[in-house]
Parts: sequence; C-alpha cells; structure tokens
Amino acid sequence: MDFFDLQDAARRRTNILVVYFVLAVFAIAISVYLVIVAIFYGESFGFYWDLGLFLTVVLSTLTIVGVGTLIRGLQLKQGGQVVAEMLGGSLADSLSKDINVKRLVNVVEEMALASGTPVPPVYILEDETGINAFAAGFSTGDAVIGVTRGCLDNLNREQLQGVIAHEFSHIINGDMRLNIRLMSVLAGILSIATIGYVLLRTAAFSSHRYRRRESRGGREAALLLGLGIALIVVGYVGVFFAKVIKSAVSRQREYLADASAVQFTRNPQGLAGALKVIGGLALGSKMVSEHAEEASHMFFASGVTSLFSTIMSTHPNLTNRIKVLDPHFNGKFDEFQSSNNAVEEGVSSKLVSGEVKLATDSGKVLSSVGLPSSDHVSYAADILRNIPEDVSRAIHEPFGARSVIYCLLLDKNEVVCRRQLDYLKHHCDTATYSETLRVAKTLESIATELRLPIVDIAISALRQLSQNQYSAFREHINYMIEADNHINLFEYTLHHVVRRHLDSAFSDENANVKSIRSLATVRVECNVLLSALVQAGHATESDRPTVFQAGIEELFTNADSAQYVSEVSLAKVDEALDVLVAVAPKIKRYIVKACVACVVYDQYITVSEAELLRAVADSLGCPIPPIIASDNRL
Repeated sequence: MDFFDLQDAARRRTNILVVYFVLAVFAIAISVYLVIVAIFYGESFGFYWDLGLFLTVVLSTLTIVGVGTLIRGLQLKQGGQVVAEMLGGSLADSLSKDINVKRLVNVVEEMALASGTPVPPVYILEDETGINAFAAGFSTGDAVIGVTRGCLDNLNREQLQGVIAHEFSHIINGDMRLNIRLMSVLAGILSIATIGYVLLRTAAFSSHRYRRRESRGGREAALLLGLGIALIVVGYVGVFFAKVIKSAVSRQREYLADASAVQFTRNPQGLAGALKVIGGLALGSKMVSEHAEEASHMFFASGVTSLFSTIMSTHPNLTNRIKVLDPHFNGKFDEFQSSNNAVEEGVSSKLVSGEVKLATDSGKVLSSVGLPSSDHVSYAADILRNIPEDVSRAIHEPFGARSVIYCLLLDKNEVVCRRQLDYLKHHCDTATYSETLRVAKTLESIATELRLPIVDIAISALRQLSQNQYSAFREHINYMIEADNHINLFEYTLHHVVRRHLDSAFSDENANVKSIRSLATVRVECNVLLSALVQAGHATESDRPTVFQAGIEELFTNADSAQYVSEVSLAKVDEALDVLVAVAPKIKRYIVKACVACVVYDQYITVSEAELLRAVADSLGCPIPPIIASDNRL
C-alpha cells in the first residue's frame, strides 16, 4: 500500500473504533440502568421496565462520558507539548554539549528532513531510565518527539535511528491524532467511576450524620453507598473493555510502524537491536510516570505491565516484533552491555549554489509521498553537515531563527533589499536587526538546496515565541515577501510552511472538518491551486494555460470546463488549501498528482519548484521527501 492507501485504511480503522466505543458506552449505560433498578426496585428486578427512567439513565450516562471526554480533550488541546510535559518531559536544548542529546537532536533532524516535514520539538524524560519513546500531537504542526533518558544512555546511534524512524512513521501515518482522542475517550468512560467515588464519599458523610439519629436517612446512605460501589465497578469494567479495543488497534499500528521504519532506514538491525537491548535490560521499557498507563498506546514499547497481557498489551510481544525484523533471532536476550557511542561527524559534501535543474519524473515523486527511503536519510545527513555552523546555531533558538528567516527573504535587488532592511530597523529591536545583518553575510552564497531545510529546522525554535512575538514575526515576513510587489517560488514556499506549522501553535482553534469525498465539490479550489503553481513556476505567460490543462487532466475527465485563473493571490491559495486539506486521502492522490504534473511539465524541476511542491503537498497533509536528482546527488 502507498501513503494514500495507508491514510485511507487509518481513517477506516478510526471509524470502526468509534463504532466500538459507541457500543461500549451504550453497554455501560444499560449496565447503569440495571444497577439502579436492582438497588432501588430490587423486589421487582427482572420484571421492572420504565422507559422514562431508561432514557434518563442512558442520556445521563452519555452526558457524563461526553463531558469527561470533552474536558480531557480540552486539556490536551495544545497537542504534543501537553502530553510530553504530562509525562515529565522537558524541552531538549538543541545547543547542548551533552553528546547524547546532540546525537538525538541530529537524528531527529535527519528523519524530519528526510520525510519532508518540519523538525518537531524534542522532549527528554530525564526521570525515565527505561528505554522508550513516543510521538504526540494532532498533526505535524504540533507534533513532538519524546525520548527517555534510558533511550539516550543505552542505545547507539544506529539503534536510536531505528526508534526515531518508528516514531516518525506514526507522525506520517496519522496515528497521533487518534492516540490523543483515545486518551480523551478513556477519560470520559472513567468519569462513570469518578461519579461512583463521589457517591461513596456522599454516602460516608450521610452515614456519619445519621448514625446518631434513628432516621430513614441511614437507609438512603446505604443506597447511595451501593450505587457508588456499583458505578465504580461498571466504570472500571467499561474502561477494561475500552482498553482491550485500544490495545488491539495499537498492536497492529506498531507492526506497521516497525515496517515503515525499516523502509525508512533500510536497516532492520538498528530497530531490532533497540528491541533486543530492551529485552536484555532489567528495567526494559517500563515507565514510572503516573500518567504512563493513560499514554501507554503512544510508546515505542510497552511502558506498563498489564495483568491480562495477551489482550491488554498495547504492543506486540517483544520477541515476535524482533523475529519479524530478524528471522534468525533465537528468542534469548543477552544481559545488556552499553554500546553507546559518540556522534558521528561524517564527511561533508559539496553542494551546488544557484538554481539547479533536477531531472525527475512524476511517478517517482508521487510514489515517494509519505514513504521516505534510506536515500532520503543520507541526503538529509549531507544537508545537515553543509549548513554553516553559525547559521545552525542561530536556527536552534527563537531569537536567531527569526533573523535567519528574515535573511532568506532579503531581495537580490539592492533597492528592494535596502527597503526591507530599513523596515526591520524601525520595526524590530536593535539586537534582532544586528543579528540579521550578521547572518546575512553567511547566507549570501548559501546553496539553494539548504534553504527549505533551514526553514524546517527553524520551525521548532520559532514555536517557542510568545504570542505577541509571533504576531510581529508574521507581520514582518509578510512585508518582506510583498516588498517588491512580486512573490517568487521560495517566498510562496516559506509562507506556506510558516502558516501550516506555526499558525496552529499560536491559535486556540483545532477544528475538525468534515471529510470531502467528491472532486466535483472542490473544482474551484483545484483551479486556484494549479493556477498558482503554474504562475509560480518558470512557464511563460503563453505556456501557462497549457501547463494548467496538463494538471487538470489528471483530475477531471471533463477538463475543458476548468477555468485557468490568471491572477491568484496568497490569500486565495490559502483559502483553497484550507478546503482541500479536508479531502479524503484517495482524492488527495489525484490532487497531488495534478500538482506534480504541472511542476514537471517541462521534464525538469528546479530546486525552487521542488520546495514549493513539497510545501503545498505538506499543507494537504501529504509530506513529500526531498526530490533527489540522479545527476545532481549531494
């Protein structure tokens, strides 16, 4: 299956899971009704039926579960950061001198650049000495990677790379949103038991009050006590079956993530080695956080011990996972001995400055969507080694990251550039302006292949800005882009990357949009998007309608009715992408294919065109790995 098939399968699994949970909640509601009848109408239990009471109980139960789910959902609204901090994680210092932290950051950046996604913030769980990791968030825009201290201290680079590749497969395959929703639903079901505890405390208080009185209140207290105990039992039974459902789905996703990680790295021994270390380590993958059970389905390996391991385990048996990766594994785990090693520096490669034409074909580009390979990892490693040291330091902290972005938008025209710098001088603080001037000298001759990776890395640091700082930053880059009254390819790209991955981090909105399953309903948006891609490319004015038509023919059988839009603004493209992101995966396949057809119409794709294509595809939730040319390999 390709990326789009995997996304569609994930959507179906989610729908099935929703059905299972709805049935579970109704079963809980019926159980609560039976409990109430047994306690308050015990004499006629088995014969008593009251439709009004039944509906009241069902609606009340659904309300309690719904409110509990909503409350937990609001608590987790900010995505991955909340989960990481809940588990005791702290943001990794990207400029740390700790060799293990440096290696972790380097591996995460490699995997992000290779997969065509911005670099997620990295959190380290210092109090966790077991070997584990997780990816959390609603989308790539708020995703984080969490890694235990045990993972850093006990795995070598090859093994760590396998673990991080596994977590990136969860990010790419869309598992994170489902994982957070599972946490919310389980919290909602547990609310039934919470109500039971409240009734128990109320009964205890009432019993104390009426102990000195000979009153009927004592009987009422007894009934409350019985109801409280019953609700606790029903609540936890509901949670039990909900966890069974959760675990069954989670185990299948773990096998898929393992397979994707191997495809990613082309090194099954790295991932298998990490699992073998877990098996040979006394603590294994165990987590000590009080929230470990709640987030157990997110972990790389089993983080908690389950009483009913066969049906309650969120992960496949460790030996079975290893045998899939290493068929010769005998099932015996050697006593662990640390094989941690230093960060490999590697050999720097020479990049080509200027606009390079990359020979490629649309089929290879389309098949790579969401499916990065070891070639992409190697390419990403070369990219990281070629980023100048002072630029690398700058993009790893918010202050410097802003300045680097400003520098990348400085116009080649001296007059326009001076206008941009004057604007920054009067609208930014002195330190930011000075840093921009300093970094600009380094970036003047930077290879074009490095621009988008630099932006992708900077995204993580820019997430640390305050709301006011980010608002000002957006205003500044908008001015920089519009300073010459013309938007070029890279400016388009940078705008989309920032909007896609930072706007959500500084917004309270986390909208759930209804899936669109018909291309006909998004014809206008497709016209706008393809027109923008054509105009942003190097096609002449006379060629643009022809190139547009080539793209439209990948979408619609009746392509003659499509209307080329001669003037497209950034706002119009943004509006189109906001609609198209809700399109079903199988339809997105055709949209991405049409975009690729427009870009590679002349049988070549420039670095700038490749950057824009990747940014647009990422806005649609379809990350494209770096486009590597056979005749221009790094």
